[in-house]
Amino acid sequence: MKKIAPILAAIISTGLSFGATGVVESTGQFQINSSTSYLSSIGALGNTRLDGYNFGTFDISAGNSLSLSNWFFENYAFNGGVGNNWLDGSSTATLNLSISSVTNNQTLTQIGVSGNNRTWNNSPDSINLLSGLSNGVYTLVTSVTYTFNEWTGTTNVLTSSNNGVATSTFTVVPEPTSALLGAISTLFLLRRRR
Repeated sequence: MKKIAPILAAIISTGLSFGATGVVESTGQFQINSSTSYLSSIGALGNTRLDGYNFGTFDISAGNSLSLSNWFFENYAFNGGVGNNWLDGSSTATLNLSISSVTNNQTLTQIGVSGNNRTWNNSPDSINLLSGLSNGVYTLVTSVTYTFNEWTGTTNVLTSSNNGVATSTFTVVPEPTSALLGAISTLFLLRRRR
């Protein structure tokens, strides 16, 4: 084991000598009916994981609601070796958001800088995730995409796409009026058969 540790340290330090980028945190603030939940696509800061999460069942006519109040995202790029990577004020970030393949991408605003780290969010733009949906089971897919610079003798702007992909689900149930009309239609058909 003592012989393996220096080898691992050498591999890690060699890997770190090249420029790298990554996601530090990617967390959504969801309003589920009257409660707030923080769900993370990469399990950051002990938040519940968004990937595989089931938000439950929503009846819009009963006042149920599901919205995304804010998306907080932090990424990093650090210099070192060939292909130095860095983030600057020209870097951009996007929240990729789709509900059952209908895309609603959101531009994230850079709100903070700490060394090579950048923090972003879409606040205060709340997104009603139930808007325009009919009855059924829905799949919510989220991820983030951002740009960064690479130096290889000249500056290249590269894009790191679909980081921290998370897939979750929720269900929209029939409105009472629709369910009532369906029940009346069924009773009418049964009565006609007699």
